[in-house]
Amino acid sequence: MPVDAQAAARAEPPYMIAAEKFSFQVFGTCLVGMALMAPATAYALSPDQDRGGAPQESPQDVSGKPIAGVAKQIFPADTQYRIGIEDVLLISVWRDADLTREVPVRPDGKISLPLIQDIAAAGKTPADLGQEIQIRLKEYMSNPSVTVIVREINSIKIYLLGEVAHPGPVAPKSQVRLLQAIAMAGGMTPFGGKKKIVIFRKTPSGEKVIEVSYQSIVSGKKPSDDLILESGDTVVVR
Repeated sequence: MPVDAQAAARAEPPYMIAAEKFSFQVFGTCLVGMALMAPATAYALSPDQDRGGAPQESPQDVSGKPIAGVAKQIFPADTQYRIGIEDVLLISVWRDADLTREVPVRPDGKISLPLIQDIAAAGKTPADLGQEIQIRLKEYMSNPSVTVIVREINSIKIYLLGEVAHPGPVAPKSQVRLLQAIAMAGGMTPFGGKKKIVIFRKTPSGEKVIEVSYQSIVSGKKPSDDLILESGDTVVVR
């Protein structure tokens, strides 16, 4: 057989050559696709996430230090308001206009109501007083529903002396802190705040003397010294 004929016999069929070309094209396309997907995969599995996709805690979260956007509570939450002498209360008895009325708290801390006569109010929360009135009224009516609303707060009185613009009593309508009470008295004189502020407070065990520093409060070194004042406190600003 001639040499040309032998070479032609050994030559691959045309369909085999086409199949090989197609395989190379598919392989090249896969390589390009993998190269394009690599950056997206790296972005999805960032250092802040584990394999499951859950974000890892930052060092600040673990240590418990304050992070941006989270306020740290410095002062404890205020307690419920307790009724005081000279407060004016609205006693509302549902579906009974004769028993619904406004009453003042007398100097002895009591109020007077029809049917039940005198009942102690000072020192109780409105909810506690309403429940007690409701129990007392069960002797005279079926299933009474009582709501107590504080219409006027007149029992909080704080006395400021010393280096304030207007010494004397102040009557806030809600609980106030030391700096707020000083502001209600017109603020300090140019000589105030240089020494300790003294608070005299009556307690069941006797009179308590509290000393705080105005400079420590306003500088932020000890904001907890900006105390919530109690009715009857006497504050001497020096």
